[in-house]
Amino acid sequence: VNRCTSHKGDEPIESVFDILTLDDDVRNDLLRLPDDKMTDVAVFCNNYPNIDVSIKVKDADDVTSGEPVSVTIKLEREIDEDEMTEEEMADLGTVSAPLYPEEKKEAWWVVIGDVETNTLHALKRVSLAQKQTVRLDFLAPEEAGDYNLTVFCMSDSYLGCDQEYEVSLSVAAADSDDSGSDDDSDGSGSGSGSGEE
Repeated sequence: VNRCTSHKGDEPIESVFDILTLDDDVRNDLLRLPDDKMTDVAVFCNNYPNIDVSIKVKDADDVTSGEPVSVTIKLEREIDEDEMTEEEMADLGTVSAPLYPEEKKEAWWVVIGDVETNTLHALKRVSLAQKQTVRLDFLAPEEAGDYNLTVFCMSDSYLGCDQEYEVSLSVAAADSDDSGSDDDSDGSGSGSGSGEE
């Protein structure tokens, strides 16, 4: 680790992705591991998830306070399918954890929240091999206005690959249409639900 952090290359080495981008001779000199351990490093690096995330708010221009909001999040693993064997494709999402007592499949927590107000709007745990699309639904804030929500994608298996994205949400005030309201403004409703007139 000390050799990696003190490396004087073009870019500092701060993550698994930085190790992957090094030339083989530079990586071997920095790590100085026996062949069997280098094989373990290679397996781990090849399994380490590099995930693209895309986010779409359904009807983003028509969000009303107190009404449902639907957000679709697509997770997609960056891979080169042309260079992968069928066996490697089948093993996508298998965690490199040789000391774990059984095979572990990778999963991700997808969370939508408002960091400013410390509010959790929605969350879901999804498994991920190559691609996964998840829809999260929640109620828009009761108060109209502009909100900066955050979408978090957090791995349950690997450190350093979590991602977060800002999502702007413009919430319009709800129509104040009293005619469709459940409350009787003239006071004639009993509220008992008995149906008597």
